[in-house]
Amino acid sequence: MSERISVDRLRPTQLTLGYDDVARRRAKIARMEAADFADYLERKAVPHVIGPGGAVFMTDHHHLVRALWEEGRPEAKLGLCVADWSHLDDRRFWARMDEEALCWPIDADGNRRPFAAIPDHVSKLTDNPWRTLARRVRGKAFADDDTPFQEFMWGDYFRSFMSRRLIETDVEIAADLAKRLARLDEARDLPGWKGGDDEDRPNGNGKKPKEDD
Repeated sequence: MSERISVDRLRPTQLTLGYDDVARRRAKIARMEAADFADYLERKAVPHVIGPGGAVFMTDHHHLVRALWEEGRPEAKLGLCVADWSHLDDRRFWARMDEEALCWPIDADGNRRPFAAIPDHVSKLTDNPWRTLARRVRGKAFADDDTPFQEFMWGDYFRSFMSRRLIETDVEIAADLAKRLARLDEARDLPGWKGGDDEDRPNGNGKKPKEDD
């Protein structure tokens, strides 16, 4: 069994998340019986890095942890410890996190922010509709290849072609446009690019999209 940890102790490594994705997880958690919920937390144990002072920094599952916090569920499960950099000071720690692609200090407008701007609690993460859109079309527009922050990268790409207002007023049209944009050559260097002739394949590699990230 994985070690339990208070949700309040889990430190974010990004600035934003998709509120729609949080709501979906909240609804799923609320329907679960106790045994199913315990199994779910075990399967979604949080990978992490130990930082200065022994602080625990999440490297994935920010949406799940935010959903747990909103649902009043006080604990998550700890998964893989990616690294122990507790001996580093703050400056060297964040530089190492950045080098290893274990953080995403980019805001919803695509601007890089100082590491100090990353919140110290999951409740302070702000909404990123571009990430929500990318998650909505993952597996259809691009393949899920487990690249860290893949949805954020695709969200930044989609943002260069359409307005936030389109997502907020008609997400179905936005999703259809995103699937078309994902097949352009301009997206070739993004992780999971499927090319212009893979529209009907389920995940670009014959696999179905994962249930949740």
